Amino acid sequence: MDRFEQMRVFAGVVEAGGFTRAAERVGMSRAAISKHVLQLEDRLGARLLNRTTRHVAVTEAGRAYYEKCRRILDEVHDAESGVGATNAGPRGELRVVAPTNFGLVYIGSAITEFLLAYPDLRIDLSLNDRPIDPVESGCDLSIRVAGVVPPSMGSLATYKITTSRRILCASPDYLARRGAPKSPDDLRDHECLSYSYVEEPRLWRLRGGGKDHFVPVAGRIVTSAGQVLRTAAARGLGIAYGPRVFFRDDLKAGIVAPVLPDYELPEVYVYSVFPASRHPSAKVAAFNAFMRDFFEGRFV
Repeated sequence: MDRFEQMRVFAGVVEAGGFTRAAERVGMSRAAISKHVLQLEDRLGARLLNRTTRHVAVTEAGRAYYEKCRRILDEVHDAESGVGATNAGPRGELRVVAPTNFGLVYIGSAITEFLLAYPDLRIDLSLNDRPIDPVESGCDLSIRVAGVVPPSMGSLATYKITTSRRILCASPDYLARRGAPKSPDDLRDHECLSYSYVEEPRLWRLRGGGKDHFVPVAGRIVTSAGQVLRTAAARGLGIAYGPRVFFRDDLKAGIVAPVLPDYELPEVYVYSVFPASRHPSAKVAAFNAFMRDFFEGRFV
């Protein structure tokens, strides 16, 4: 086997997270994949993978070698794509991992529209609230929701899809019983319902009067589930903190009302993470651009 083919097989094992899935993707038997990786390790004089009966983990040397392999393989792919079918659209399977709440509530209709726009693509969507590394998991793209979009670094690239404001809100019944806070410090005396996709769910940050206010809060709920926050706020359990999109319909209907509307809360970002290359694959690039356009003006 030539060196380029060994690099391709090794990268396939890393990206698939194991020999069996790599064999399916590369088109070889599991035994052949294992043999080629062993030959590669013998040639390099270094262990690239730690193997158990159920798991394959990349060593430090393997990670460094993989990143160099990936760059070379991407360059070759770019060169061949430029000579070949330059007008071919995205095709094949796109493996996506998304947070459970975002996946259940928001991404379903977006993916349906995406597939209608790209008939040669298939979607394999998994929901998981843990931050998934696309390189280690073998997926093409991971969607994350956080208070900041990290820069592209090393083997991973990032792409901002959309932004949403965070707000405080509560039911009119709760505010009538407990009184509406007039300043951030008043929140200390309230039942506070916290969104867990923030750095410190029990420390709320608000900005107003030219300064930041960091308020420690207490309450009976901390959750990443938007529907739970929405229902709890509507039923008068307390003041909810979360992306405005969670409460948009209830705000319009008067089921909940804004709390401390003159203060700004940190924004929440939805972004994708995918294996870094000089150019993302056509299907990843198409997905990113479509999701950005789909959610523009909707996720506010």
